[in-house]
Amino acid sequence: MSEQNFNSSDELLRSLSFCVIDLETTGGNPETEKIIEVGMVKIENRQISEERSFLINPMKEIPDFVQKLTGIRKADVEHAPKIEEVIDEILQFIGDSVLVAHNTSFDIPFLNGVLKKQQRPTLDNKVICTNIMTKYMIPDIMSSNLAYMSQIFGISHSQAHRAIEDARATAKLLLKYFDIFESKNIRKVNQLYYPRNKFELDRAIIEMEEGLPRVFEVLSKIENPSIVTIKGDNGVILTILPLKNPSLEFEGLKTYFEGFRWNQIHIRLCGPFIEGLFFMNSNFIKIPEVYRKKAVEYLKSRHQLPPAPHLIDEHDFVITPHLISGQFIVYSFLNFSPYSQLIFKFPSHKKKLHQFLLNQVIRFETQQKGRKKVFIQNDIKDVFLSLFKDSLVKEPQVYLTLKASDIKDERKTYLDHIEQLAFQESDRYQFPAKHL
Repeated sequence: MSEQNFNSSDELLRSLSFCVIDLETTGGNPETEKIIEVGMVKIENRQISEERSFLINPMKEIPDFVQKLTGIRKADVEHAPKIEEVIDEILQFIGDSVLVAHNTSFDIPFLNGVLKKQQRPTLDNKVICTNIMTKYMIPDIMSSNLAYMSQIFGISHSQAHRAIEDARATAKLLLKYFDIFESKNIRKVNQLYYPRNKFELDRAIIEMEEGLPRVFEVLSKIENPSIVTIKGDNGVILTILPLKNPSLEFEGLKTYFEGFRWNQIHIRLCGPFIEGLFFMNSNFIKIPEVYRKKAVEYLKSRHQLPPAPHLIDEHDFVITPHLISGQFIVYSFLNFSPYSQLIFKFPSHKKKLHQFLLNQVIRFETQQKGRKKVFIQNDIKDVFLSLFKDSLVKEPQVYLTLKASDIKDERKTYLDHIEQLAFQESDRYQFPAKHL
């Protein structure tokens, strides 16, 4: 079945039955801990068709932290059935469906542990983990817990850490992913389990057979900064272009694109425009020399900006919203290279962020002796700095610039400014809810 090709994504998705399951337990070890609640949601024909839930008597004390986390107390389960008394109902509900959980490595071993103690066969259903699926589809995401995924996809999730509520939220997340798979034309069952490469939400890959009209159709719908990469034979990169607003720029690209014999064109969303500049800088050396000048000339003619030779001296750090809601990027000008950046989640990474910035300052003052290191490809240095400066000037609300003295100040007031930026701009790009 895994090798079968379907006529459409919809046909594939409707051909399968899914059982989404979530367990609450007394702890994390399936060898020693017990199940206290089971929630199950059946998905058939691409919609939720049935739900079941059980409170379970674990025949042992429920730790205080579990009671606080779940709200399930001894009185709630003392008259509930033991897991052995309902396991057959659970198995019957699951049937031969594809098993789904937001953390299958946690839930499935607990169920199998019950079956092993009864000397019964363990589950042999196909398994999908929506947590792993999320990381395949959104590679840069720093937190993929169910509460956060529900928040960014607008899924109702009123009682986190209650089994049926978590199972229901996971089912709704899976249904949203089904819509995405359909838009990306998934045709094979295996691609459901391993949605890699073409299924990332921040990118579209257009094959030569689809033609340039398809490229321009995609670009015309994108208003966020993006990166276009043209690839030739054997995956050779022919050009990289950072775009500020593709929907306003795609007409001007039609003439530019005519000069390439391409096999694939990759379009990838980025957060701030400067992220596209960094990507171009880090990969520019891979572009054949004959095409480098063409890319630089296009950017210069498109933007026509004054030079900004002193930009690196004016700032030590720049912080700006990342593409993914709630995440931010730090660019260090003290050791300025294609890789001198950190993605962090605010406020949960506040301490990590401060330590990173402080380490950069200490390294600058001790190892670098107060000298900034700048690694920008010579061919693009002028246009890189001009475009970077232009972004800072024209969108000051998106960029927070800092000096080393701000980081060394024991009051750490700069963190308040980051918090303000996070409050005002954390969902600037509406990603991943809005995606390619």
